[in-house]
Amino acid sequence: MTKTLLTVLMMSAPLLAQAADNQKPLIIAAYGDSTTAGVISSGGRNVITKNNEINYLHQLLKKTYGDDIEVKNHGVPGAQAAELVLTQDNKSHLDWAERMRQSSASIILLNYGINDARIYFYKDKKAHQESPQEYRRIMTALVKGAKASNKLVILQEPNPVCGRAERWNIWPYVYQLNEVAKEQNVPIVRQFSVIKENRDWQKEMSPDCIHPSEELYKQKAQRTFDVLSASFDKVLKRNS
Repeated sequence: MTKTLLTVLMMSAPLLAQAADNQKPLIIAAYGDSTTAGVISSGGRNVITKNNEINYLHQLLKKTYGDDIEVKNHGVPGAQAAELVLTQDNKSHLDWAERMRQSSASIILLNYGINDARIYFYKDKKAHQESPQEYRRIMTALVKGAKASNKLVILQEPNPVCGRAERWNIWPYVYQLNEVAKEQNVPIVRQFSVIKENRDWQKEMSPDCIHPSEELYKQKAQRTFDVLSASFDKVLKRNS
């Protein structure tokens, strides 16, 4: 009996090792604007830094859960949430639903609000106008679309902006995003209010007063990691 068991174990070991080697990484897909892409203001122009929130987040995840976690950055500078559900002529399309069906990601991060507020403030007729209420409707559609494909979703508040950009009035969008999180029962990373708790928070921004500095990106990554870990620890541990 012992010899038989030993033989089975010896034969199974290579198969188990191969299964471990073939284990697919857990993928987190981050969708958002330039603050997801990792833009900073430097020398009077905007550039994408490697020291951004998503890269910092990936480092934190690997340190805690191992190498079999991949974070894909789908941030697009200038993007607003409507671009994921509407065509350029503002007609509905199935791109988001189809993208979610085809996506190999298990967890979806959504970070919009800054450009949504900016475009609405300037009444840019070339883009879809997102009032805070319309933003809420679109973010709800994004969450539902991801859930329909069995994705786990985390919403991310946008960071505050300062200087002349404050006129865009981002707060109503932050409020509506929190309402979406409550209604859809999904976690939300609170960035806006937490950043503003620091009296000198403007000093942690890039010179354009719209994008975070690399240090603030690092802080944002830590808060996102904390929510990910608290909400989906068991899922993240499956690949560790």
